[in-house]
Amino acid sequence: MHYVLCVSGLDPSGGAGLSADFRALQSLEVGCLPVLSASTVQNSKEFVRLQPMDARLVEDQILAALEEMRPGCAKLGLAGSADIARTVAGIMEEQDIRLVVDPILRTGTGHDLAVGTLLETYRDHVLPRAFLVTPNAFEATALTGIEVTDIETAKLACGRLKDMGAENVLVKGGHFQSSKGRDVFYDGTDFTELEGKRIEGDARGTGCSFAALISGYIAMGLECPEAVRRAKIDMNRVLETSHGIHITFHEDMTEEQRKIWLKVKESASALCSLLPIDMVPEVGINIAYGVEGANDVNGICSLDSRLVVKGRSVVTLGSPVFGRDSHVGRIVLTAMSGDRSKRCALNLRYSERAIDAARDVLDIGSFDRREEPGKSSSMEWGTLRVIEEKGHVPDMIYDLGGQGKEPMIRLLGNNPGEVLNKLRLLLERGR
Repeated sequence: MHYVLCVSGLDPSGGAGLSADFRALQSLEVGCLPVLSASTVQNSKEFVRLQPMDARLVEDQILAALEEMRPGCAKLGLAGSADIARTVAGIMEEQDIRLVVDPILRTGTGHDLAVGTLLETYRDHVLPRAFLVTPNAFEATALTGIEVTDIETAKLACGRLKDMGAENVLVKGGHFQSSKGRDVFYDGTDFTELEGKRIEGDARGTGCSFAALISGYIAMGLECPEAVRRAKIDMNRVLETSHGIHITFHEDMTEEQRKIWLKVKESASALCSLLPIDMVPEVGINIAYGVEGANDVNGICSLDSRLVVKGRSVVTLGSPVFGRDSHVGRIVLTAMSGDRSKRCALNLRYSERAIDAARDVLDIGSFDRREEPGKSSSMEWGTLRVIEEKGHVPDMIYDLGGQGKEPMIRLLGNNPGEVLNKLRLLLERGR
């Protein structure tokens, strides 16, 4: 197994720092060796306090990990202090371990983290030892003195950071005034522009996840340009239908929405450990759960990035969000139009084995996509067709696919717990 040693802070809300590192590396089946640099008091609304670890304690954590594991790469996220940044860079140089530096200088909520002599330490001691540095526009500006606002100024900053000692440079474009989401990679010879998804609003944890994915691919043996390219593809997949990796509650959530959000989050984790990979369709899996009386997507909570197969595991980099227009969310809305209690649905790969396992224990319905009227949505039309034929909402609805459409199974129920129990029943009977 490949490993990345991650030095970063602890975010109690789970949105960034070591939590984001672990999730990203898990998606690659790369092990995370977590080293705590600082404890923080923060959530999606505010950053209250940071308490750096003693630099000697950080050193001892790293050396303890290195006694038993040899990581293929190390990642420095939130340093916490100049002493910690210098210590980490020094150890990685001594141990000849490639170091990816994500120079976190400010939180997403605007709190300044460039305390003491941290900036000078990055310039004098960390960048000269960095295999790759991954600043956003704000961080690149702070480190170089070049105001980074677009692609051209990003290229100037890349050159300056390379002159300061970094072997490779990636300036992330999430904060560009134009070309938002486009990153610039520089290896000292060539500039490469990487297209990205434009994100409106807050997106916590994306920077940590991106740098961790790059580190994971480097640990797996990829050259830096290819590691960056693949990590960018992964991040685009996560962000293509979402507002970022939201791990924490939104301020305006009701108490019911908070409970539903947690149920969807818990169910996603359960699915990752429960599902065999042969039950995951090519398009991935989503689970959706609606508030009582939901009549549009704003009342439906689903994952902003589907569960997919990575290697031999089922993983997701996404999180629950309300208001996303997902296929499974539309199934829930259609089911609720027939029975207000049927507020949850989950899609699975179609197989005869699953259908056979369900026949005697679940109420099953099916539809034929070939009968679908033009300009209609298969999700709403097929679900409604079965409900009207049966006179109620069944436990399972399936179809055999069609032109460019993958065959699919949907499990429906009152809540995620009930739907997962139906899935467990299928797994037990299908063995």
